[in-house]
Amino acid sequence: MAPKMPLDLKTALIQASRNPDPWRRTQALSHLAERVPEPFVEKVLREAAAAAYAGRDAYKIVAVMSWPLEAALKRGRNSFAAIERDKILQLAPTVEPRASRAYALELLWGCCYAGGERFAEPVWRAILKLCNPDHNWREGRLYLHIAEVKESRRPGAAADVIAAMPMGKMRAKLERRFGLDPNRIG
Repeated sequence: MAPKMPLDLKTALIQASRNPDPWRRTQALSHLAERVPEPFVEKVLREAAAAAYAGRDAYKIVAVMSWPLEAALKRGRNSFAAIERDKILQLAPTVEPRASRAYALELLWGCCYAGGERFAEPVWRAILKLCNPDHNWREGRLYLHIAEVKESRRPGAAADVIAAMPMGKMRAKLERRFGLDPNRIG
């Protein structure tokens, strides 16, 4: 006999699936993907990803994909998460304006970093390629956020982030913030 979904989850899934707004539908389905019984996880994750791709523009798609990816990682669906991460990174360069691209990549990096530094590495490489910390405040904040998170997990790791940054005002600011000697970094 096939397992049945509890009635409250089934009702929530029906309601989430009917939400006309792709952003909210993705969020609700991702939330449910963390809670549904095991046999239903993949189906709900696929539905959440499809809802994200129904977004009206590249920003909304890239930003909201952080929720299905996070749910997939929490449920141990690493291959699903890796495939979707790689697909969404193909879309990231089209996000405009640059400040929105930085914020979408910040959300994406955060959920991927929760899955481990190696899992977040492709997002980090995209950030280095697509975001210049001296172009606008959101791009600068993105690098600051990554440096702070890495430093909190592994003391000294902020230096690696800073060494990867181009020379400029934001790099100098982060060197001061983390008490680093600019002559000893990268």
